[in-house]
This record gives sequence, C-alpha cells and structure tokens, in this order.
Amino acid sequence: MFNFWKNEWQLFLDDLSSLKDGFMRIFGIKKDDTLMLGSSLEEFGSQGEEANGIMPASENKENEMQNMPASNDTLADVMPEVKYEEDAIDNKVSAYFGEDIGSLRENVSGEKTQHEVLREYAQYFKPYNAEYEMCNSAFQKYYDRHALQIATNEIPVQQLRIVQNNVDIFISGQEVFGENGQFIDSRVDSIFEKIGADGMNKMVNILHDSSQEEVNTQGERLFAESIHYMVDNGIKIEKDGDIVKPIKTVLEDKLNEVHNSLRNHEDWNEEYQQLLSDERKYLYALNRIEQYETEQRISEFEQKLSELDVAAE
Repeated sequence: MFNFWKNEWQLFLDDLSSLKDGFMRIFGIKKDDTLMLGSSLEEFGSQGEEANGIMPASENKENEMQNMPASNDTLADVMPEVKYEEDAIDNKVSAYFGEDIGSLRENVSGEKTQHEVLREYAQYFKPYNAEYEMCNSAFQKYYDRHALQIATNEIPVQQLRIVQNNVDIFISGQEVFGENGQFIDSRVDSIFEKIGADGMNKMVNILHDSSQEEVNTQGERLFAESIHYMVDNGIKIEKDGDIVKPIKTVLEDKLNEVHNSLRNHEDWNEEYQQLLSDERKYLYALNRIEQYETEQRISEFEQKLSELDVAAE
C-alpha cells in the first residue's frame, strides 16, 4: 500500500511539472523560475538535513561563494607572488644601461616589455677590460642619446653590440677636459645609417670568416676600427652607400703605417710582435676583400653573358 501511494505521489508531481512547463510557455516565463511548491520541497529537504545535523545545500553554496574570490583580479591578489630571479643578462642590462629591472618589466614597448627589448641588445655585451670608467661613461652617454630608438628597436642589435664591445676603439685618441669626458662621435652613427643593417652585416663578414662562431667578434672589431679611422681622417662614403671601397682604403692606409713602424723597429719586443700581428690582420682582411671583389666581377660577367644569350634567342 505504501508503494502504491508513493507512486501516486510521484505521478502527481510529474503532472504538476508538465502543468508548470505549459504555464511557462503560455506566459513567456523563463524556464529557471520555480513554482512555490518546488521551493517548499527544497525547504523541506533542507530542514530534513538540518535535523540530521547536515548543513543545507543552499547555505553550503552560499558559504562557498563568500569564500571564493569575486573576480580574477582578487584571485591574483590571494595567489602568492613569484619573485623574479635576475640572471647574468639582467646584470648586463643594469650595468651598461643603468636601468632598474623591476621598472623595465612593467613598461611596455610595442609588443614587448622594455625588459625584453634591452635583454636582446645586452645579450652579447662584453666587459670592459681596459679603461673601464671611461668606456662605461662613454657608452652610458651613447645610450642616453639613443634611448628612445633603442626602446622601439629602431637601432639594429648588431650596431649597438659593435659600439658597446668596442668603446675603447671609438674613444681612443680623444683629447677631453674633465674626468670621463670621452664620448662616441655622432659621425659614427651617420656611417651606420648610410650603410644600413645589411651593409654592416655584409662588411663584417667580408672582413673575417664568421662560420666558426655565433658572433663574428673579430670582424666586428676590425669594422669598428675602420669606422673610427674613417671618422678621424674624413674618409667619406659614396652616395650609393658602398662601404667596401672606403674600408679597403682604410686597411691599406693602416697596413702602410704598420710597415713604416716595422722598418723603424730593431728590437724583438712586445710592440714589434704586436705590429706583426696587425700586419697579418690587415693583410688577411684585404685578401678577403680582394676575393669578394673578384667574385663580384665574375658574377657581373656571368650576368652579362646570360643577358646576351637571352637577347640572341
């Protein structure tokens, strides 16, 4: 008998649910609105749980909602902050740019943070082994003058690396007043701008073989030496932006200077050995330039033959 009434009660509830759905469709009531009977049943179930010492589900959910963060922002607030650990490249950024890493990580420059931008530049910076204070001061002035261009990646990474790694070359021979008054001549930037990034990369790789190392350190240093000589001696670049000819002129001049110095030396001392080393360096670079010019002439000749063949057809 109990099962009979239980089934009847269930059928009554099903009919009531169907009646509720029809009522909602007729009057346009949202489906998640509940009838009072449904609410009463939920309350009855809650009271039964309370009687058994169980917290009602509605109160339990309410407590959970109170304990949950209101938004993602609040979630970030309650999460433990992960401290950023600075590495060797960050130390270079701080040392050579004089910037605070925390501030750089908060400042955005285009699609990157300033921290990411400066790390790309500083990755291959070298320590100053000689005249540290003068080199550091000169490069800091250079950075201050180009800070906006560097922040927006307008200056090629290789250009800034050449300047930083060879500051001692760019400030050599300067007569200045006051402590750490050395600076990098603005005419150096003019040459970089005239030849462009592609011209700079081509010339560095002509001066020295780069197949054995990630960064062509020797080629970049000889390039910096040549640019400094051009600035000091007023050697100009042609309008076509070709850097090969003026640098060839520089190397020939420097090789002649070495030969003159060798003729005046009689002792086999460190200075004499350095002159011999310089002679080999300039001869090697001039030979590579000669090889490049020969290959270029052959390429131009083959191109003309190809054009003649096409015209004959």
